[in-house]
Amino acid sequence: MINLISIISAIGITVIYFILSIKLHRVWSSPLTIPIFLSSTALIFTLLVLDIPYETYAEGTALITYLLGPATVALAYPLYQFRKLLLKHWQPISSGIIAGSGVSMFISYFLAHFLEIPEGFNRSFLVKTITTPVAVDIGRLIEGQIEVIPAVVIITGIMGAMFLPFLIKVLRISHPIAKGLPFGVISHGIGTAQALKEGELEGAVSGAAMALTAAVMSFIIPIVFLFI
Repeated sequence: MINLISIISAIGITVIYFILSIKLHRVWSSPLTIPIFLSSTALIFTLLVLDIPYETYAEGTALITYLLGPATVALAYPLYQFRKLLLKHWQPISSGIIAGSGVSMFISYFLAHFLEIPEGFNRSFLVKTITTPVAVDIGRLIEGQIEVIPAVVIITGIMGAMFLPFLIKVLRISHPIAKGLPFGVISHGIGTAQALKEGELEGAVSGAAMALTAAVMSFIIPIVFLFI
């Protein structure tokens, strides 16, 4: 009975915070008010104030976590719907994925060296733009700090979802492929959810970019570290 109450409470507070975040974002549209950022911040604050261990919260929201799998698979629908258009523009999409991932990896690695961040953490930062399950596997291969990787990936996803729409507007990017690509390359699943708000084609491009970025980087990063 107690466990059931714990599960209902954890899911309930998560849903309530997210709904309230959506309402606030509609009233005050800003990078700092996107629902994923507001609800995550509110949940962290609540867990700290009530001294609730993360393990307890994670156990209570296991159902929501489980549903992430079907939600990710559902991204295949816009991919299928716009498959011909995506294949038509495969060259700029591929170039954007390789360039975006490469620049991100290069800047992250050498900036961390400049700041004298320990090597294990530095290697963990390299996989920040790759979806979590793949990032963890790559982290093991390059001897990164495995426990750090999920947090780094999630923070990167949230930051991308927060600021990419603003940058796209400032830079006056209007082509749906150009708008959707950076979400998938930089912010993986969280970014793809945000890209879907821009449009179905943007979401399809972001989903393709997320998958291809994971595939390309899982091949490139371990090879690079053979020569470092």
